[in-house]
Amino acid sequence: MSNTIKPAVLLIGGLDPQGCAGISVDIQTVQHHDAHPVPLLTCLTEQTSQGLITLGALSREQFMAQYQCCVADFEISAIKIGLIPSLEIARCIKTILDQHAVPTVFDPVLAATSGGIYADKELITFIRDELIAKITIITPNLPELILLTDGHSEVTSASQRLLDKGLASCLVTGGHSSDEWATDYFVNAQEHFYCYQQKQQKSVRGTGCCLASSIASQLAFRQDIRDAVVLAKTYVSRGIRTAQGVGPYNVLSHSAAPVQLQDMPKLCYQSEHIGVESRFPSCDDNLGIYPVVDHVDWIDKLLYEGVSTLQLRMKEASKAERVPQIKHAVDSAAKHESIALFINDYWQDAIEAGAYGVHLGQEDLHDAQLTEIAKAGLRLGISTHSYWELARALAINPSYIALGPIFETNSKQMPFSPQGIERLALWVNMLSGHYPLVAIGGIDLERAKQLKQTGVGSVAMISAITQADDYQYATRQLLECWQEVY
Repeated sequence: MSNTIKPAVLLIGGLDPQGCAGISVDIQTVQHHDAHPVPLLTCLTEQTSQGLITLGALSREQFMAQYQCCVADFEISAIKIGLIPSLEIARCIKTILDQHAVPTVFDPVLAATSGGIYADKELITFIRDELIAKITIITPNLPELILLTDGHSEVTSASQRLLDKGLASCLVTGGHSSDEWATDYFVNAQEHFYCYQQKQQKSVRGTGCCLASSIASQLAFRQDIRDAVVLAKTYVSRGIRTAQGVGPYNVLSHSAAPVQLQDMPKLCYQSEHIGVESRFPSCDDNLGIYPVVDHVDWIDKLLYEGVSTLQLRMKEASKAERVPQIKHAVDSAAKHESIALFINDYWQDAIEAGAYGVHLGQEDLHDAQLTEIAKAGLRLGISTHSYWELARALAINPSYIALGPIFETNSKQMPFSPQGIERLALWVNMLSGHYPLVAIGGIDLERAKQLKQTGVGSVAMISAITQADDYQYATRQLLECWQEVY
């Protein structure tokens, strides 16, 4: 991430004198996200590897004097809250939140069992009744969630109790972990999902602080909250994987390096699907020029021109209209060698016709029977428009992944902003050797030439061919462009 003016993230929390958690970790995390950390201490803790000795809460006067200095020269873009040591400081934080209409992330450090110190009931009640409604996302672990909800331990219902108090989003960390999977549960008023990864057998300090600070940093750059969660999970996963021993601890490692696929979580919507993945046949890493057409007549025309990857996309077509077209398209493709013909959406019709593959959008994944598609031996392509949708695709293990829209497009109404060439290049490097990547959205000949230099294996287009004055000439130019070596 980069910007001419770095966003400032206000970090409210305690100081760990050993530098392994709290404000120290918050500062490092925000810096490695290319934002500016503005630390506001709530307490000067006394703690060692043997546990917490005392919280060392600051007075209201000390805390608010610090705050005035924090905001004197910076416009705050996001806030992260960690350890709240007293009711007095909690009331100050409420006053502060009233001054800033910015995303706020709260990591509720409510108990330190190794030191035998817990937040008192009056403080917990104030947090739940007065602060929660001002929070964008809270990141409790299961014991903290139980404390915040008066003993409710069932994650989905306990989280809902916090939403009912006015909380915008909740991410329960590790609440559904088994011996194999480290699983977080995300929920807001619109949706919920489970974010899971293979559990790393390492005990590492500072992961909760880092997760919340990473989310805050992403939100400071105006990331979608779902992307912020997935990217923060990725950042922490890499930090754990590369953690180094310091004294008696494994200490989280920080890096501004691009996202690596091995660190990304996977995403599903039902707990019973955690760790369950389908197996689809592979397809060519270089699918090349990939026209998306809305009628079987185009299949015959483009096969004649030498196109080897196509998609038949007939939205809103009745069964009587689409079944003969799909059958005709499959039969036409079978007359040519090495043709990859994907049917958009209508997976049952594609199976019956014996198609090469199916392409599904994210919304189609809710209803499609993926096991039936895999059992039939069809390839599967999945549309993605964001990192959280990529996490969903990774849980399914498709044959290829499509990213879009790369550019503005008039062919389809899109709720997503253009991804751009820089994002595409990052995904090419991340997915290389794992999944073929298809770029789609607003691509014409000149843009295809630009995108080829990123190393992407395929570019899909609609209007560049189907709305061209001379579709044959346009198709030949695109095919020749893709065969050129740069």
